[in-house]
Amino acid sequence: MKKFIAFLLIITIACLQPLVIFADVQQEQSLDAVQQETLEHLVKSIIEEMLNKEKQDVQIASLIDEMNESVVAIIGRNKTYREHDYIYSKMPKNLQHGSGVIISTEGQIITNNHVVEDMDEIYVVMYDGKAYRAELLYNDKEIDLALIKINRQNLKPIELEEVENVKVGDTVIAIGTPLYFGYRNSASRGIVSGLNRPVDRVYTYLQTDASINPGNSGGPLINMEGKLVGINTLGYIFYGGMNFAIPVENVAYFLDHYKKFGKIKRCYTGIQFEENWAAMLGIPTTQGLKVVTLRNDAVVTSDQVQPGDMLEAIDSAPISSIAAYNEALKKHLPGDQVTLTFSRDTETFEIDITLKERP
Repeated sequence: MKKFIAFLLIITIACLQPLVIFADVQQEQSLDAVQQETLEHLVKSIIEEMLNKEKQDVQIASLIDEMNESVVAIIGRNKTYREHDYIYSKMPKNLQHGSGVIISTEGQIITNNHVVEDMDEIYVVMYDGKAYRAELLYNDKEIDLALIKINRQNLKPIELEEVENVKVGDTVIAIGTPLYFGYRNSASRGIVSGLNRPVDRVYTYLQTDASINPGNSGGPLINMEGKLVGINTLGYIFYGGMNFAIPVENVAYFLDHYKKFGKIKRCYTGIQFEENWAAMLGIPTTQGLKVVTLRNDAVVTSDQVQPGDMLEAIDSAPISSIAAYNEALKKHLPGDQVTLTFSRDTETFEIDITLKERP
């Protein structure tokens, strides 16, 4: 660090030197004072910046070392032979692997559904190298999360961050088992690149430029407080920096419903919607969702709502995409009453309905 500071000082002096050469004696004396003050200010700024960077690097190293105790690798034999969707994996094709993170002292671990889906047996490898057979408690394909449990006590669980504290630009670290099982507990650093990304147009995701490779799935995305901001899920191999995690809000939703009901109790209207092309392409739009069909068990009748009507809002919250619709319903439980706002031609009307549980 000292060599780097000295180098910057030499560059700074070289840049200021012409001011002295082309000044008369009186001006030179004045400029010398200004030059001295400027150099002192620059030196102080450079030292502070370098010390802050060094302090942050030490903090990150310490944080990763601490959080590794909460991160696990997951491996198992899949029930059906399947080709891997990435070409560099050294794993045999009848095995699948991924990552997970401890969420309770009694051995509960959260991961992606696609990590453990179709596994005959699930094995968890801890940071200390000890392996345990895991039991699948609950999994949900739609939100792509699964909860498993091992027979080990006094574990170190991760703490979930509050949703409102997650901001674009926050420094984050992804920890997991990328590509090959021998790379357990690899870490990559980046920032939160974006929020509310409708990747699969079902739920919204958190975007990050921290590297998330195959095998990182199910591992934690943490902030500088060591708190969980997301579960690493998806990375575009051929587009560097385009990586996605299930946001902590949806992780909390999954865990809360499992704790209370043993499953996710999703709300249901029985109305099939279609989003417009602008929403599909990610173009900002205020256009609502078009009603396509009403199922026999819909919460509205054909006298109230017709195909072609537009759903504009749920409880006054604008709805312009399927992901926004699902996120709005996620805030409720079956049996809750909500107000749906529709439009038909130039007319706008509201209908109070009671949400059902999805069959």
